[in-house]
Amino acid sequence: MTARRSARKRNPSMMVRARMKQGLARVEKLSDDLPATLDEFSRRVARQLTRLEHEVERAETRARREIARVLRQASHRLGRFEAEGEKRWDQLTAQARKEALSMLNKLEKRIEPKGVRAKARSTGKRVKRTAAGRAKRAKGAAAKVQEGVTSAIG
Repeated sequence: MTARRSARKRNPSMMVRARMKQGLARVEKLSDDLPATLDEFSRRVARQLTRLEHEVERAETRARREIARVLRQASHRLGRFEAEGEKRWDQLTAQARKEALSMLNKLEKRIEPKGVRAKARSTGKRVKRTAAGRAKRAKGAAAKVQEGVTSAIG
């Protein structure tokens, strides 16, 4: 291809004229798009701005509808998740309550003075445990633990 171009000589003045014609065509096209007076230009811009405002309003309305639809869907999904989660939570908490209760019972048996259990077994009666008695036993156990820790450290 380069051989063809070099074989064909171009006239520099023709190239200049061709470029000038292209430039003039562009200027003419731009001047045709411009109105003759400032008043016409102002009216055209005002019409275009009004049209643009309406388009923006329609777009905002569409966007608001879309946002509302997405929020409704998210709310419904959240409701479903909450319902499923509540069922699962109840199952988990029931299991956890059972485990916590058994652990507390084991702890009470370990903390309880030995004489109380033996007395209950020998009489065949169940010893009624009160909150005050539990607190008293817990304080006593805490004191024993603290004595054991201080003696181990000291």
